[in-house]
Amino acid sequence: MLTKNPAREKNDSSRSVFSVLGPGILYAASAVGVSHLIQGTRAGADYGLQLSFIIIIACFFKYPCIRFGGDYAAATGQSLISNYRSQGWWAFGIYSVAQIISMVFVIAAISLFTQGLIQVALDFEMNPILGVSLLLGIVAVILLTGHYRLLETVSKFIVAIFSILILLAVVLVAGKIDWSFSKFLLPPIDVPMLLYMVAMVGFMPTPTDASVVQSLWTCARAEEKGQLPSPSDAKLDFNVGYIMSVVLALCFLVLGTGVMHVSGTELETSSVGFSRQLIELFTETIGTWSFPLISIATIFVMLSTLIAVVDGMTRVAVGITESVLKEPSEKLYNIYLGVLILLAILTLATMLKSFTIFITITSVIVFVVSPILAFLNHRAMWSDRVPKDLQPGILLKYWSISGILFLILVTLTYLYFLLVNVS
Repeated sequence: MLTKNPAREKNDSSRSVFSVLGPGILYAASAVGVSHLIQGTRAGADYGLQLSFIIIIACFFKYPCIRFGGDYAAATGQSLISNYRSQGWWAFGIYSVAQIISMVFVIAAISLFTQGLIQVALDFEMNPILGVSLLLGIVAVILLTGHYRLLETVSKFIVAIFSILILLAVVLVAGKIDWSFSKFLLPPIDVPMLLYMVAMVGFMPTPTDASVVQSLWTCARAEEKGQLPSPSDAKLDFNVGYIMSVVLALCFLVLGTGVMHVSGTELETSSVGFSRQLIELFTETIGTWSFPLISIATIFVMLSTLIAVVDGMTRVAVGITESVLKEPSEKLYNIYLGVLILLAILTLATMLKSFTIFITITSVIVFVVSPILAFLNHRAMWSDRVPKDLQPGILLKYWSISGILFLILVTLTYLYFLLVNVS
């Protein structure tokens, strides 16, 4: 049984900030490989600095919803999934169905991109299905042998090193960019542009379902340490990870602007082609001498993303099952890890040519579920399960409500124009 440790509530100068960090860094790691490397770079390459404001707005309004994952777990010792179940079958059902449909495609998509990046960095060619199979096999071994402790330790160092490289690249490329105010103005708005901006909002810095994984990682870390984090530690951990994810998103946009947009370079559509451009993004900025360093760093950051996502999706599947059965089982993690990996490989093997269709379906699910999860997380934090003294203040309450309304507006806009285009 996890318990509060009163000593953790006091200011302990002997503890470094680095020791407090855990789930927040895993959040940053999962964000970098999915939204930032692809969405951030693409936004900068296509539109320069014009979408900076969109990224900042999205990150601002999503903050309460995603933060509530760690806050709820630190206050109750339970994940958000258990709270969804307590709110009723409708809440639990909406979340569960959405996750079950999307999780395999998310794993498959990140695996496909990661193996393409590794091929480019190490300069070899391999059948993508075989490459994904070997890659996910390595991920499975790491998770089965190291569990949460290894995941957290590796992610801390990888994210730290990669962040330094990105900041260095941004400093070097800054001189090539026109920083005048007019360059930050939004581009002309038409239907394709509006859909593009709405998609940016949906995936920056991550989809809102990251809040659930955040709560699961907080519980996992508490199990490792034998005690729950203090509210202040949980807040610090998440804030560091979230701020890093926002800064890195803007950094990739700047890199895309300084290297691709300024030169008029068109982005490749294949995973291998885009991966090559991504590495060149750094080497053209820092210098060709940095190719080995950039290649290794990029491989490791994508591996940390993939490991974090596979672990997170596996914990979600376990959490859903345990909420139904009402009985925890240590074997479920190993079983679901194997099942999800096999399904991801089979998905790519049978649907690779039409894979973009399933990514589109996953994107639609993300948008539809986003405001619902924001609403459920709001209810969770002000439910009877959270002690009154641990519930957020009035500012965060109204910040959360404004975020819910914002996500509703964005989702309705996305669905409307998507249906208009389809019809």
